[in-house]
Amino acid sequence: MPKVSLVIITKNEEKNIKDCIFSALDLVDEIIVLDEFSTDRTVEIAEGFGAKVFTKEFMGFGQQKQYAVSLASHDWVLCLDADEQVSDDLANSILNWKNKKEEDGIKGYSFNRLSFYCGKGIKTCGWYPVNRIRLFNRKFGNWNDKDVHEIVELNPEKKEGFLKGDLMHYTMETVEEHIAKTKKYALIKSENLQDKNKLFIYSKLIFNPISVFIKMYFLKFGFMDGWRGYSISKISAMSEVWIYKYTLDKMKKGT
Repeated sequence: MPKVSLVIITKNEEKNIKDCIFSALDLVDEIIVLDEFSTDRTVEIAEGFGAKVFTKEFMGFGQQKQYAVSLASHDWVLCLDADEQVSDDLANSILNWKNKKEEDGIKGYSFNRLSFYCGKGIKTCGWYPVNRIRLFNRKFGNWNDKDVHEIVELNPEKKEGFLKGDLMHYTMETVEEHIAKTKKYALIKSENLQDKNKLFIYSKLIFNPISVFIKMYFLKFGFMDGWRGYSISKISAMSEVWIYKYTLDKMKKGT
């Protein structure tokens, strides 16, 4: 039976960390938390579950998660965000996997993630099904270096398996929280665009927001989720505005 380390990065996650860890407690053999100097009870709560807590300044999501994985004692790691929880169906799938002989060549498993927005699971706007590798052997893969929207990548010759059951993602509870998080991510993304010319930036500023809204609200059936679908589509479109606006502002300042 493979031993598994639960790996989580945190910053001020006291409202989420308890439920996150508890949902995976029976599936793992150790808990690793890499904290970004939280000022709330995140560390205290995690340590109450027996977690090994480390601290490190934020390096970007990809590199932060890579470092967190390196702290694990076991090669198999289950990586969760603090606002995610393992559903009962997914927990059963992981337990069944642990009790079986390891399948040849499969060194990482993906599963679907169901995101909740303002209290409702969203299956429109292109938000579901979205499957990502979250259970993997670190000898054969790891998080990539992206500062935001990072993913786990396996070595090309290794197979990817799939486990049934949803990873529950309790994302934005309010529209205001969605806007704040989207602006934060837009600012991070803008850091990588300053080597582009202004014509490129202006063209993206004009056309991308319209394209994103049409795709999410109409083509991905966001309208079927009422005001939530409209809010998700609109703020996602505004994300494109913020990304390129932040980039232009930095170019003008010469930073």
